[in-house]
Amino acid sequence: MDVTGASSDAEVVARVLGGDREAFGLVVRRYEAGLLRFAARMLGSRDAAADAVAESFVRAYRHLASCREPTRLRTWLYRIVANRCKSHLARRPIADVSLDEAPPVADPSDTEVALERAEQLALVRRALVRLSPEKREAFLLKHVEGLSYEEMAAVTGERIPTLKMRVHRAREALLQVLEDHE
Repeated sequence: MDVTGASSDAEVVARVLGGDREAFGLVVRRYEAGLLRFAARMLGSRDAAADAVAESFVRAYRHLASCREPTRLRTWLYRIVANRCKSHLARRPIADVSLDEAPPVADPSDTEVALERAEQLALVRRALVRLSPEKREAFLLKHVEGLSYEEMAAVTGERIPTLKMRVHRAREALLQVLEDHE
């Protein structure tokens, strides 16, 4: 148990592998929100993200014994979701545009500042979708999910210098989009 009284990832994995099928629910509750957020930004669609995360949890449950480092369960799960997202992107036609990419509808009760912020967020979302899947993945893992470069390397299977360059180039591309929009 950790200091909060909750089971550690390694303890939960051991329980599931020991036959406690219900313990996997702890894994889902612990990581689902972050994985959904990551997948939605990778795929540009909440529905596609929900499918990818659900498929990933099924895959993770079936292959839990292959998780060599249960203490790094979070990283292992992100890798599964990242792979599902890449598979989905590879199958998706280029013209497939999500409604999530549409600009926000103005709410008359919004203040001007809130509306401007919503427009900037929509612009960033659209810019993220235009990045290559590799750059988008690296940017999201680093700046949205807060993974270290070591964790990112474990998720993607890439070398740390490669990931640093992808994050840098993604940041540059996003800044360029924002500057062009001003």
